[in-house]
Amino acid sequence: MAKLIDKYILGARVAPVAVISFSLFLAISAWIPFSHWPIKLAGGGTVLVLAAFVLAQIARDAGKAIEGPLWASWGGPPTVRMLRHRDTTFDPGLKGRIHRRLVELRVVERMPSEAEEETDPAGADRVYTTCSGWLRNKALELKAVSPFDVVHAENIAYGFRRNLLGIRPYGLAILGVAVAVTVAAFFFGREPIIELCGIALVGTFLVLGVNEAALRRAANEYSIRLLNAVEAIPLPRTPAPKAGSGIKKPRSPAKS
Repeated sequence: MAKLIDKYILGARVAPVAVISFSLFLAISAWIPFSHWPIKLAGGGTVLVLAAFVLAQIARDAGKAIEGPLWASWGGPPTVRMLRHRDTTFDPGLKGRIHRRLVELRVVERMPSEAEEETDPAGADRVYTTCSGWLRNKALELKAVSPFDVVHAENIAYGFRRNLLGIRPYGLAILGVAVAVTVAAFFFGREPIIELCGIALVGTFLVLGVNEAALRRAANEYSIRLLNAVEAIPLPRTPAPKAGSGIKKPRSPAKS
């Protein structure tokens, strides 16, 4: 039950389904007389919530399906990209402190130098990917503690945007059905003007507010918050085995 009401599941998985289902709820409501509004509210609301929970996993899968290709088109996962020396999101001084802190936290034995990153970018990205995964897990572990409560909120916002973009095609299809069902109600003596306006608002949001640019902004904001919080992670008190950096040192020229 605790997992069912987890803030991330509600905000990142259930909420996107509720958004795209809302237009259908309004379309059904258009056929119920206004005098029966308690039935509209209770019955329709219950169906909407249940459907959102049931379809939450579909929203997550749809979001994950678009995530990889989008990251590739952005130049890599946002956190990995921002850890690179050649990325300019953070100034060199702050990025250096982030790199040193990750070593102090024993996430990796050492971070790639700028020269090593240029020589072996794939090897450097393997190190940054290790750091990114470790940071995400640590942020979830500390999500109840400041500043990771804000990091977690940004993660929910990113998950909401990602999953909503993933199911946006279904939302537009549902929107078309909802418009047709609601307009049909006018021909049977009903006047569902409020419902039609609500559907129009949902459609406007899906068309103008749900897009790759909005998702990328949310992804960047989450990664910036995550990396800025690295210095708030307590240092380990017990010795831990060192992990290799994954970067191959340049070979010395052979002596003739």
